[in-house]
Amino acid sequence: MTCHPYSYAAVGLLLTALGACGAAGGGRQVAVTAPVSSGSAVSSGDRAWLAATHQADLADVQYGRLAERKGATAAVRHAGSMLAADHTAFDQKVTAVAGGLGIELPRSERPAQLALAQRLQKESGSRFDRDFVAAMVEEHKKAITAAGEEIRSGSSPEVTALAHAALPALREHLSMLRKASPVG
Repeated sequence: MTCHPYSYAAVGLLLTALGACGAAGGGRQVAVTAPVSSGSAVSSGDRAWLAATHQADLADVQYGRLAERKGATAAVRHAGSMLAADHTAFDQKVTAVAGGLGIELPRSERPAQLALAQRLQKESGSRFDRDFVAAMVEEHKKAITAAGEEIRSGSSPEVTALAHAALPALREHLSMLRKASPVG
């Protein structure tokens, strides 16, 4: 049995990503090298996952910065700092992979994400903490589900490797957010 050359590229990307999980940032940042153009098929699902992930990263950076400034508890401020840093770093990987595949990403968050940021901007104290944590828990659950779906059904080795690389940090964020919840 022979391996397809694209398989080697995907395995290389995945190993690079997984090997870097213990790098700077307490193991939260994930390095994924920019793909060598493999000419592999990029399905509409791959494109949609990249776009949604990019928009979620943009939104989570904004939410995180709000939590850094407005969080009533140290746990929420820490969660915000972690989200802002990790999603900034991961979005660099998303944009590199998309660029390497010739995919143009949206320039801003989805309208619902912008609306949430506006709502959080108006809140303060324990209400901010509660709403921030609740929204981030739900968003991270959705992101974990979407990454799993991309891993199972994606057609591009570069994109599926990126989805696989995202899971550890997303799970870590979800755990941290649940612990930061002001309602228990």
